[in-house]
Amino acid sequence: VKYGMAIKLILLNNNELGKISKEQRAGELDVWKTRLHNPNFAEYARSCGALGIRVTEAGQLVAAMQEAFRHDGPAVVEVITDVQLI
Repeated sequence: VKYGMAIKLILLNNNELGKISKEQRAGELDVWKTRLHNPNFAEYARSCGALGIRVTEAGQLVAAMQEAFRHDGPAVVEVITDVQLI
């Protein structure tokens, strides 16, 4: 934002350290200490002066991506995902 760069960030947010959880499940271990409480990254982007879009349903994704790439400046598209899809 500070330098006016048109960087686009696509953030997949599953509220978990997914790779570690996957390894724990693969080892037939209890999933332990991997759940996260993340901020709303789209809202944070807006508070910094960028475009921030939060996608909570698959049907919103195409429109969100189009809006982000049309935007003349930095944009964050935060996609809320299911941790089980890792």
